Amino acid sequence: MAVTALFPRSLKFRLTGVVVLLVLAATVVVTWVALMLAEHDMKAIIGDQQYALLSGAAANIDEQLGARRQMLAALAESVPDAVRDQPGRMQDFIERHPTARKAFYNLVVFDAKGELVHDARHNKTDAPINVADRQYFDDTLALKAGVISAPFRSQLSNMPVVLITQPIFDQRGEVALVLAGSIDLDNATFFEQISAQKPGKTGFMFIMTADGILVQHPTRARLLQHINARAGRNDATEMALRGFEGWTEANNKDGSPGIYSYKRLKSINWIVGARFPSDEAFAPMIAMRHQALLAATGFAAVAGALAWLVILTLLRPLGRLRRHIADIRAGRAAIGVLQRRRRDEIGELSTAFHELMAEREAAQERTRMIADSMPALIAYLDRDLRYRFTNAHFREMMQVEPDSMLGKTVAETFGEPFYQMLKEKLDAVLRGERVHYEREGVNQGRVVQLMGDMLPDFGSDGSVAGMYLMVMDITERKNAELTQAASEQRLKLLTDNLPVLISYLDGERRFRFVNATFRQWFGLDPARLIGQHLFDGIGAEHYRNAEQHLDQAYRGRRVTYELKARMADGIHTLETTFVPDQRADGSVAGVYSLTHDTTRMKEIEERLIQLARVDTLTGIANRLMFEEILQLALGRARRNRQPMALAYLDIDNFKTINDTLGHGAGDEVLKEFAARLVGNVRATDTVARLAGDEFVIIYEQVHNGDEALRLAAKIVEAVRCDFCVAGAPMRITTSIGIALRDNDDETPAALVARADAALYRAKRDGRDGYALDGMA
Repeated sequence: MAVTALFPRSLKFRLTGVVVLLVLAATVVVTWVALMLAEHDMKAIIGDQQYALLSGAAANIDEQLGARRQMLAALAESVPDAVRDQPGRMQDFIERHPTARKAFYNLVVFDAKGELVHDARHNKTDAPINVADRQYFDDTLALKAGVISAPFRSQLSNMPVVLITQPIFDQRGEVALVLAGSIDLDNATFFEQISAQKPGKTGFMFIMTADGILVQHPTRARLLQHINARAGRNDATEMALRGFEGWTEANNKDGSPGIYSYKRLKSINWIVGARFPSDEAFAPMIAMRHQALLAATGFAAVAGALAWLVILTLLRPLGRLRRHIADIRAGRAAIGVLQRRRRDEIGELSTAFHELMAEREAAQERTRMIADSMPALIAYLDRDLRYRFTNAHFREMMQVEPDSMLGKTVAETFGEPFYQMLKEKLDAVLRGERVHYEREGVNQGRVVQLMGDMLPDFGSDGSVAGMYLMVMDITERKNAELTQAASEQRLKLLTDNLPVLISYLDGERRFRFVNATFRQWFGLDPARLIGQHLFDGIGAEHYRNAEQHLDQAYRGRRVTYELKARMADGIHTLETTFVPDQRADGSVAGVYSLTHDTTRMKEIEERLIQLARVDTLTGIANRLMFEEILQLALGRARRNRQPMALAYLDIDNFKTINDTLGHGAGDEVLKEFAARLVGNVRATDTVARLAGDEFVIIYEQVHNGDEALRLAAKIVEAVRCDFCVAGAPMRITTSIGIALRDNDDETPAALVARADAALYRAKRDGRDGYALDGMA
């Protein structure tokens, strides 16, 4: 629950409550601070007084213990030799000193071995008691002086006691006897005097050794126990055991606060302590707190009553303003009743509300004008489906006067059939749903397309208070959409039947349009590709090939590149063009992708290239291919440090064959000659026709001239076999010139020239043979 919900709704009550709370808070704070300062000073005074009282008690204990030690020393010095030598006479001696006898609970005598030889109180001389193992006895013998023992429980009386010892020396100065006087911790008279000086009624004093053993305490059962034998912790006691003297405030082991004082004795390692409970010590201050709180409450009540009267007077004009505003809202009064002439905050508030209401009325009028000017039905219906606002378009579209609809339900206005048609939608809006619909309607006998939107109006409690309604005539837009859809259908039909991949990629490289060719070429469903990233649609390998070109397209450049892709019937060569879709500002909205299958074109192109490098008559390499292969062969020979040779040859007397038998016979000779050359060379060798009857052979990895001559001889022998020309056998011979590569700097032209020179030498030697360049 909010804090403000606890206060009355009335502004008068709230302001009065604030005044009361502020007065009460201020009074309580001032009083509390004053009492805290007084309590601090009072605490110091009480602590100092308690420590002074404790210091006096400690001095009294030191004095009492000192007097008893002196009395015991005097008694020991006055022991006659006869008594010292006969401890049995000690009783008579002690009886003659009643003052000493009265000062101690008991007087006992031990010999030098620690054996009890005399007990004045119980007169037990035959008790088997030995104190040789007691610390006080050892200290007395070692120091040859009297000591005060630690508190212990007596074996004779079974009481908690403290012994004051005094040695009795023999004539040689050695300790012959030890005289000891016991102090009963339960009934010591000087302890009773200390107890009587306790602070307050519930405070008390206590004595403990420096080790924490209680010597005197109001709870007798705790004597001879360690002060921390009880569970818990007292910080003040721990400070005292560590050497602290003075006073402090702390909680005891029960959690009750108090003032603690500690003082160490000078004559013995004891600590005298006192506790004064805070409840008793500060009882007057606690009473003053209660009285101050009552006084502050009374003062606040009086201030609240006065504030109520003053606030009631000051807020009376505000109450009138409140009633006037309520009347204006209910329609019982006009805004002219507002008190705008007052020269105070009420007048300013009245003026501001007057201006606000005037602006609201003007805004309502503007809203009405806007709604009436819009080419749509605009209305507001309450939860009972009654019209509360209607614009002027109802008159034009529905032939109904807008004002006549106000206060009526949908069924009352347009009939039950019309209501039933819209009932499901109206119910959905009343459930808090937003409804959009399109339907056919009739306007002045013409079929129209209508689009409607219904929005729920939620109240402050989250419930639906009513709904807003807007209905538009979208007949022209529908007709345009249908026309566009038909155009798009025709365009899609066209693109789906083109032998081209057509797609559109948006700015995120996702497919937004894909034609049916994707299914025909790659078996990809175009519908499933829509919305997919290009990487997912075409695969990682094709995307890597396209990525750099696609990057350029997204920078606004038209890009074309080729790629290889596998289709159902094998590997195809595709050419893809990326066309950027640039906006008016130059930015790229997306990219159009057009991909053509150029496999057939590439095959034709490669065939043309091949034909350009092959001799059409013989089917072997032509001059162009020869020059390319020779250049490559020379390069390999240089890199691999291997020899090679070039043979230049022609057909002997070929011109005579052409002149006598015709060019047809010559062509047959050329084809057969080329076939025999190809059949008699190695797989690594190349045969080419340069022109006419001139042929060349590139021999790679020919190690010397003898090997080159053997290869040439093989060719000459193969050619000597009869040719079949024009149906008759004919003897054909050839002449061959061979040149070996000389050095790495030799050019292809130089090597051909040397082979050609060797050919002419072979012809001069009678034809039908061969010659090696460089041989005489």
